[in-house]
Amino acid sequence: MQVTSKWITDAEIERSKQITRSQPQRTRRHHFIPQMYLKRWTDQDGRVLFTDTETGTSELDVPEAIANEEFFYRIVGEDIDPDEHPDLWFETHMGRIEDKAAGWLRALDQQPDGRVRDPNLTHNLAVFLALQSQRTPRSRSFELDLDAAITRFGSRTVVDDRMMLPLLCRALGLPYSPLEHSRIVEQILARPEFSRDATAKAIDNSIKVWRNRITPLFACRRRWWLVSSPIALVTCDEPVVPVQRARWPRSRIARFDSPLILYPIGPHRLLVGTPPERTLTAPLTLTSDETQAVNLEIAAHSLQFVYEQPGTDTAARMSLPLMPIFDPTEAATFWDAMNAPTRWSATADPPPWPLQRWTS
Repeated sequence: MQVTSKWITDAEIERSKQITRSQPQRTRRHHFIPQMYLKRWTDQDGRVLFTDTETGTSELDVPEAIANEEFFYRIVGEDIDPDEHPDLWFETHMGRIEDKAAGWLRALDQQPDGRVRDPNLTHNLAVFLALQSQRTPRSRSFELDLDAAITRFGSRTVVDDRMMLPLLCRALGLPYSPLEHSRIVEQILARPEFSRDATAKAIDNSIKVWRNRITPLFACRRRWWLVSSPIALVTCDEPVVPVQRARWPRSRIARFDSPLILYPIGPHRLLVGTPPERTLTAPLTLTSDETQAVNLEIAAHSLQFVYEQPGTDTAARMSLPLMPIFDPTEAATFWDAMNAPTRWSATADPPPWPLQRWTS
């Protein structure tokens, strides 16, 4: 099965580049969580409650003022042709997708609990969710650490790794065969770097992972389901949340091929992705305990901030361990450098993974 959404095609990306070339205005504030998404948690005054998991403090503000960094998606470098790669084309492209995604989310609001069956809608949602998973500060940090680790341990050593090469091939959109391993290694090593600038290269890598790996995974190897919660759900600065099966250690990061993908689309609706062979069993309404467990998982998956409707104060009542200090430059091997701890790594009695009735 192929992804049918136009948003990952060369033609639409070139369209965004052309819009950027002809756009005289410069957008300085780049939101890594879309404003239209956070507005789904606002009160009558247009404010959302956000809690800093590092300090435990909570504040109210409008979506425009939070979850952003200046020129976060600006692609520049001395070796980058600004006409071929206009510096803000990716910001333009994401803005175009977000405009459409607001309608996709409204379409979900009108659907009952259960499987989302419209293939056009699910493929577009896959593009949007995959993009959200790769556009965050955590993703940027990972790509920068990955590039530094490749430089430290050597490109050939990393690319020639039997575990790493299939992952690289998926990110680059290349077919992988164990019989062709050596040839593929040489092919990848011969590819010119996008840029010597670390940030530009990190953004370009995230774009490749979004287009070539996560979007096909979400579009073609996931069923998507709508689930309700009578108790308010939170969201966070990493709102695409993978959930592993019960025996998966809490000290290991859950990846996007996990048994469940959670994405809250509003204070009382949850989008759940499952493998194509799995069916979510009734009831498709979360119990109070399940909602609390889901909210804890969402908050624990955050990098720093949890967002919710004002007046709920869910995050402020949580007890979350801080992210352990981790310095990948001190790792003895490449895989150690890429194996960051989780919030639960140093916790003697971590909570179980949520929604085990759908992962057992």
